[in-house]
Amino acid sequence: MRVLFATSEVAPLIKTGGLADVSAALPAALSGMGGDVRILLPGYPQVLKALPHLQDVTDIPIQPGFPAARLLASSLLNGVPLLVIECAELYERGGGAYQDEHGLDWPDNALRFGLLSKLLHC
Repeated sequence: MRVLFATSEVAPLIKTGGLADVSAALPAALSGMGGDVRILLPGYPQVLKALPHLQDVTDIPIQPGFPAARLLASSLLNGVPLLVIECAELYERGGGAYQDEHGLDWPDNALRFGLLSKLLHC
């Protein structure tokens, strides 16, 4: 079984709630059962900082007008391979994963997380 687990958060790298815990535990469990599992995660500043040895995989081919992005590779402490989307224009911001410093949703959240879906179809 091959699984790409696309998520907006994964513990311990970025956590706002229970999704981060599930996004860490479920891929690890599937991997432990023999699955070929990868996690795909946005490159938030705290993620990039926590993973200093990221390896460059490839540029992400995106339509004209879309911010440039790269795919980087690492792994979680439990050994599950991790793919990180580095796109400063979409993810390098203050505040949190979904909201700015004032608790307001980022107005381009659909674009920010649509990029995860785009990669599932490449």
